[in-house]
Amino acid sequence: MGILLLCLLAASIGIILSPLADYQDLQGKYFYPADTGADYDRSAPAAPAKGAAESPAGTSDADAERKIIQRASLSIEVANFTTSEEAMIRAVARSNGYISDSYAYVTETGRHRGEITIRVPKDAFIALIAELELLGRVQTKHLSGEDITEEYIDLQARLNNSRRQELRLLEILELAETVEEVLEVERELARVRSEIEQMTGRLTYLENRVELATITVSLIEPEPITQSWGIRDALRAAFTGFVNVIRGMIIAIGYLAPIIILLGLGWLVKAKLVPKVRRKG
Repeated sequence: MGILLLCLLAASIGIILSPLADYQDLQGKYFYPADTGADYDRSAPAAPAKGAAESPAGTSDADAERKIIQRASLSIEVANFTTSEEAMIRAVARSNGYISDSYAYVTETGRHRGEITIRVPKDAFIALIAELELLGRVQTKHLSGEDITEEYIDLQARLNNSRRQELRLLEILELAETVEEVLEVERELARVRSEIEQMTGRLTYLENRVELATITVSLIEPEPITQSWGIRDALRAAFTGFVNVIRGMIIAIGYLAPIIILLGLGWLVKAKLVPKVRRKG
């Protein structure tokens, strides 16, 4: 039992120290080195080494590896909703994207409106937005980018840490001699594997959000422009007032009906009993 506890303690100490090197290695891919003694901005790209090749767009390899979740929302006024929606679907297909959600409805004036959510590869994000803007008159446009590089690096380091811990626990499990020792190691192994599953799922989710940008498009048909002298509004207001008066009268009758019934019963009793009393007197 004592040997098993010493092994568990040694494994835990090794796991605590091991992710530091991994984290620093990963950090070096995205941020400036910390031993220069100078202040730096993490959002700024690292200067490429002398003679290092840059990408065609002029960005360094460090910039290309940053993890950015891109989002955009557009509100577009279109002449015909159906035609514009079909054109948008074709544009999305050409960009190797897909429609993840769609909602459409008709207004009281018979105009069609809808909201479509698009997932598109990050490399086609800007090009698709430019193509969607040609569908009609853009009323609103909003673009945003969320930098998750630091969270991604941290998750990778923790995941590597947990996988090492899993391997060491499996080695310790081979050394277990009693049922108690086996159960104790298996309990710890189950906890570590649960953490691995959670971190793997989170990494998969983040990678999906990074690789596929999200664009939300609202297509709106314009409301008809009509000239009115106020007659329609006046008739509508008159009808509404008439209905409200009738409604009030019905409510009043409902409140007064029990009182009227009681008064009627009292009058009938008086009309029947009082003459009889007088005749007997």
